[in-house]
Amino acid sequence: MLNTQRSIGIIGSGSFGTALAVNFSKFVPYIYLKCRSTEFAEKLKREKQNEYYLKGVPLSENIMVTDDYETIFKNCHTIFLAVPSNVLQDVLLKIKTYKDKFDLYDYVFINTAKGLGDKSMDLPHKVFSRVLGDLMLERYAILSGPSFAVEVSKHLPTAVCVASSNIKILDELKNFFKNIVNFRIYTLNDVIGVELGGSLKNIIALAAGISDGLGLGSNARAALLTRGIVEITRFGEAFGADKLTFTGLSGLGDLILTSTSDLSRNRSVGLRIGRGENLESILKGMKMVAEGVATTRSAHITAKEKNIYMPITEVVYSVLYEGLRPEDAIIKLLERDIKNEFI
Repeated sequence: MLNTQRSIGIIGSGSFGTALAVNFSKFVPYIYLKCRSTEFAEKLKREKQNEYYLKGVPLSENIMVTDDYETIFKNCHTIFLAVPSNVLQDVLLKIKTYKDKFDLYDYVFINTAKGLGDKSMDLPHKVFSRVLGDLMLERYAILSGPSFAVEVSKHLPTAVCVASSNIKILDELKNFFKNIVNFRIYTLNDVIGVELGGSLKNIIALAAGISDGLGLGSNARAALLTRGIVEITRFGEAFGADKLTFTGLSGLGDLILTSTSDLSRNRSVGLRIGRGENLESILKGMKMVAEGVATTRSAHITAKEKNIYMPITEVVYSVLYEGLRPEDAIIKLLERDIKNEFI
């Protein structure tokens, strides 16, 4: 059973991984934070903060910074995978090399990645099972919802959802999180829906940013968010997700946050595109990953293959990858045939 007397492992020392470590450190005796390199681990130990990803947030003494996977497996049974979706497979392949030394089935893995990666419909749980085996899905959970790292690190009130196909894991996680003040979880078993909600909302956030960058106003943004959640739900239902999931924290909740806040990376990318900047130059200057850029490609390809109607995704894809001007993208959306709102 998970409890606050056990150490917690976090693989990934980006903004969210660091924020979880800082948040949990008030309630858990030891947090083991795995960095991508020895150099970066030494930098965090020396400076006692993650200046690169979460500047100004101190790392408490019970956050044990390491660059070693074995340290995580020796000391922790609960492991958060706080890495971008495009490197999740590489991390899991590295974890797999320890299967002869440690029984991976003894651990609980909670993924926080919000993206589809570079391959069509490469959902995180599919990557997880492909690398570690189908049986390991019983040890997998996905955490998602409106949770900006900087606010999590400041212990500001946050609510997220956690999904797993294993009810026992959800019960264990309830027991753990009930003691993490200001970080509330809700549980469900719709892994696909939670993963898709967390991923696809980034496309709509890009669209909302483009709209705001063009100066189209609050009405246009509200329309994009409303029609965006319809689009996300339509896509999710095509893959067996529960439509109710998209009205919750990992769907509508995360969509509102990511599409309206200046802290959102995806909205910021959209803003800059709407103001005339080039995507390639925007991405080159970013420290962190805007998951929506790769997710747009994956979702667009899949929607075409499955004949899923995704007009917002289609125009965002055209802007990002086909050179469509942002102002022409809006016209393209407005000129579509008028239809019943709920068909």
